[in-house]
Amino acid sequence: CRIDPNGFNFLVANTEELGKLAAGKGVDNSRQNLDGMSFQYLPPPGGAPGQQIYNRYSISAYSRWDYDPASGRYLRFQDVQEDNTGKDEAYEPLTDRASGAQVAADNVVVLFATHNPDEGSNTRIDINLTGSGQAVAFRDGQRYAVTWHRPAPDSVLYLTNPDGAPFPFKQGNTWFQVMGQYTKVEETSPGVWRFENRLP
Repeated sequence: CRIDPNGFNFLVANTEELGKLAAGKGVDNSRQNLDGMSFQYLPPPGGAPGQQIYNRYSISAYSRWDYDPASGRYLRFQDVQEDNTGKDEAYEPLTDRASGAQVAADNVVVLFATHNPDEGSNTRIDINLTGSGQAVAFRDGQRYAVTWHRPAPDSVLYLTNPDGAPFPFKQGNTWFQVMGQYTKVEETSPGVWRFENRLP
């Protein structure tokens, strides 16, 4: 349903009703196997400063995450104007419409994945999130170079360190930024990381 019929992209659903709908259609809605992710309260060793994250997809789709030491979380800021050059980006806090609180994440992970045009379409992109690829994980104001893994389409995505050991997420929520495998990555100043989406 649309809670605001004249609004922009405010398509929402009641998850309790979705569960009933799935059951009525014979869909197995039992708890899924979520094995795979690793969690740890304390940040692992080997991190580099990572207090700010810029993700730019296009002139009209870009965002920023700022680490907030008081809460130990990353706060989300969203674009408010088009920017052709990358020098006039403007941001406002992204807030939850229901609570008014700024959107925040305990972990922010930038995944690099292959993007292929969907056959017969100029606007649809097929993003391959099966297999493995490079990624950058941010938690507790720290940045980590990691590898993402998803062996099968129904597998839980998990991260590993360069030595193959599981990378531990911080307990809480995680926001995945999915970008092209040729994305430009730059540390513009100490602890400030900029990701500019690049497709073949």
